[in-house]
Amino acid sequence: MGVISKTFGVVFSLLFEQEIMSYVPASCGTSAAPSPAASPAAARSTRAPAPQRRDFEAKLRAFYRKLESKGYGQGPGKLKLHIRREHLLEDAFRRIMSCSKKELQKGKLCVIWDGEEGLDYGGPSREFFFLLSRELFNPYYGLFEYSANDTYTVHVSPMSAFVDNHHEWFRFSGRVLGLALVHGYLLEAWFTRALYRALLRLAPALEDVDALDAQFAASLRWLQSARCVSSLELTFAVSERLADGRVLERDLKPGGRDIPVTEKNKKEYLERLVRWRVERGVAEQSEWLVRGFHEVVDPRLVGAFDARELELVIAGAPELDVSDWRANTDTAAATTTRTLSSCGSGRPSTDLQMSNAFD
Repeated sequence: MGVISKTFGVVFSLLFEQEIMSYVPASCGTSAAPSPAASPAAARSTRAPAPQRRDFEAKLRAFYRKLESKGYGQGPGKLKLHIRREHLLEDAFRRIMSCSKKELQKGKLCVIWDGEEGLDYGGPSREFFFLLSRELFNPYYGLFEYSANDTYTVHVSPMSAFVDNHHEWFRFSGRVLGLALVHGYLLEAWFTRALYRALLRLAPALEDVDALDAQFAASLRWLQSARCVSSLELTFAVSERLADGRVLERDLKPGGRDIPVTEKNKKEYLERLVRWRVERGVAEQSEWLVRGFHEVVDPRLVGAFDARELELVIAGAPELDVSDWRANTDTAAATTTRTLSSCGSGRPSTDLQMSNAFD
């Protein structure tokens, strides 16, 4: 079995399997009969229907087979990352940004922690991506900020434009996402869905605006269902407040301020308004991130995934209903159940997602 084939097994088992627990649908009562396992890293409060799971598994398997056939992560050269723990971000940036596209795609990953030399059978690399993603995507550093809906999903911050060398930092971020995907490691970071659409070169959707501005998203939905939109005297232009306080009228299309919105062109208007809101202040930064990602992964290879599926492969899923998980979980050891349940009640779901990351 090739390296990439093994990687598929690791990723899929991390997303959908656990050695101890198996999910029991509510309709099955308390039957002890085993059911397909579901990892908290992939579970929301309800499981995906079996056909969707099978379809995703097929896509995931095909993706890693394609990577293997094209020599991704196969060597013969090694992508050696010699990292000092106290300078994790600095060392990772310097080493990864010094690599050529060929090295990033073909090199066999080998992470060496300074002073802890040894063979990398996955543990050092897994820890590397875990710790790096917690630091790199932390809003404290100014590149990303929390979404409007929660304090665990993040998106590109408009204020990142004031970070020194921010173009290269976003390019580096994209490369990290790509390397984690190729080598099969989940990141300890959850992004808004718009970022995954950007990686896939898909247009942003109205639901993406919810993570940025719920009130604005509600206004768009009202407009979507409104009749006689022409009476609102809207045009294909928006007023945008700049960082220095100035207000700029920006056209959503060439000559937009002179184009009235009608029922006939309302759909286009909403699409352009969604794109403007999602990209406002972050279009350039996002483009550098996408560029870095595609320097590692050919965009044609990830095209089979939709944004939700790509999110699962890169980061798992951020949401887990602990009470539902506890109520619908059959375990091989009752002691383990009590331990996990008592721990889970006081832990954020994001911690539970990664509780099996080092298994």
